Amino acid sequence: MKKLIVVLTLAFITLSSNLAYSEESEPEKMEADKEYVMSLLRLCKGYAQDDGVEKSAMNSFLLTCINDELEEGDYKLITVLPKEEDKG
Repeated sequence: MKKLIVVLTLAFITLSSNLAYSEESEPEKMEADKEYVMSLLRLCKGYAQDDGVEKSAMNSFLLTCINDELEEGDYKLITVLPKEEDKG
């Protein structure tokens, strides 16, 4: 009888620890530096040019492209394209 209680107790502990582990939330993703996002914008514009993306689809293409790169780096995604700063 003692063996049965020990086995059941160990099974309960194992199952409850697995359940607790699976319920942990994902860690908060970092926000990418503005300079990094701007470099991704330039990179994605090059991809768009190479792929012949039409002007009407450009913003959607760029946003998807930037977010794909950010996701690979485990950064927070953006919802609006960054504005390029004038250099002059």
